[in-house]
Amino acid sequence: MSKKHLLTLLFSVIATMAGAQGVLEVEDLSQANAVYSSEGEQAAVEIRCNHTIPLSFSSTMDKSVDLFSTELQGTDSVYFIEFPAGPRYRGRVITVVAPGYNPVDIPLDLQPKQLRTFKISDPNSLVDQGCYRTHRNMGVREIQNANYEEARNRFVVAQQCSDVDTVENNANIAKVDSLLKLRSNADIMYRMLDYTTAADIFSEIVRINSYDTYAATKLRECRERFTSECEVTFKQAEAYFDNRLYEKARTLYQRVVENGCEEAKVATERLNSITNYLTAKEEHASVITYEWMPDAPIGIHYGRYNMTKGGIALHLNFSQKMLNALQSNNSNGIPDCPEATFGIGWTKNIAKWPIWIYFGPGVTVKGYYGEYKEITKDSHPDKDGKPTPTADVSDLLDNDGQKFNMAFSVNPEIGIAFKYSFFAVRAGYSYRFALNSALQDLLGRHVFSFGVGFAF
Repeated sequence: MSKKHLLTLLFSVIATMAGAQGVLEVEDLSQANAVYSSEGEQAAVEIRCNHTIPLSFSSTMDKSVDLFSTELQGTDSVYFIEFPAGPRYRGRVITVVAPGYNPVDIPLDLQPKQLRTFKISDPNSLVDQGCYRTHRNMGVREIQNANYEEARNRFVVAQQCSDVDTVENNANIAKVDSLLKLRSNADIMYRMLDYTTAADIFSEIVRINSYDTYAATKLRECRERFTSECEVTFKQAEAYFDNRLYEKARTLYQRVVENGCEEAKVATERLNSITNYLTAKEEHASVITYEWMPDAPIGIHYGRYNMTKGGIALHLNFSQKMLNALQSNNSNGIPDCPEATFGIGWTKNIAKWPIWIYFGPGVTVKGYYGEYKEITKDSHPDKDGKPTPTADVSDLLDNDGQKFNMAFSVNPEIGIAFKYSFFAVRAGYSYRFALNSALQDLLGRHVFSFGVGFAF
């Protein structure tokens, strides 16, 4: 054989071997609003391919292409790659290599935070695959296209093939049946405006088949409508609450909480406030009484007397003399021994009976006239050289040289109240500790009070 014929044969063999290499197709599935969350100026590429075709990668601008993660989703292997991005990396091309296939190049001009998605497939995968594999692969493609009825038909036909893989085919039919049921349920919930449940079901469909664009779109719509519905419901509930329409507000707040809206925390606080208010109103927990006390017969008491939890109460008692003292602008007009008492404390129900105890601290102030004591404003020496005090004229009174003084005491107080329907009575006792022990008898030690009023 001549050299010419030998070279011709050699080139023919090489051409035949090159032609035997398979061809891969690239489909760009990137979404315009897809975002990759990263701390720096990074971008990401997601590449999907049937798990029977393993892939490797190289880049024109990176020393190596390290996979961030690889996982199996259905029949696809998903490769996730992170790249540095920005103007200095313009013109990057990654090369996809698979055994038995010609390499394929993918130009990438990535922006920071961008996510690109590509699907790699063999367009001739249905050629010479046998009966079962041909119909199985067609069914898998219909799943990826979200044509579940057609996919199921393909798998049913595959059952009749002599080379059928029964276990795999039954699993594929079960998967399609599950997707069909999920889609039907999701559409029903969507039409019923139950966007929370519909979103959960559409999310499950996307988890099983990430190529289902219908489910992905509906999932996004459900979340948007759910958020909008939450906002409208919460605002309406707030309007009812501000206008004291508590029953209507409570119904809407409960809906906000049950739906798991972002406003659920505030709605829960509002529900607690409404429950407390309505319970107190039903129990007539607010009590106001007129109080009588020796030396301070004019008094008022207000308290919260709840059945299941503690409350707070306060009282103010004073005498007519104290009112006259407050109204007087002349020291001579102040009557002797005006008195006022103030107390604040806590209330607690006793064993679910209509009886409450009251306890807390109090303070009493009582005025009196006493002997005038000079207060030196300045001094000058007398004939013996000793200072002579000079009275401060502002401290001199016309009342026989007497000065008006105040006595104070602190008072531990305890009391008992009876409440039935709209009627309430109260009795109290306080022990007075005079801050000046010499004035203990003036203030008194044991003081009782009595009140009657109404509950609302």
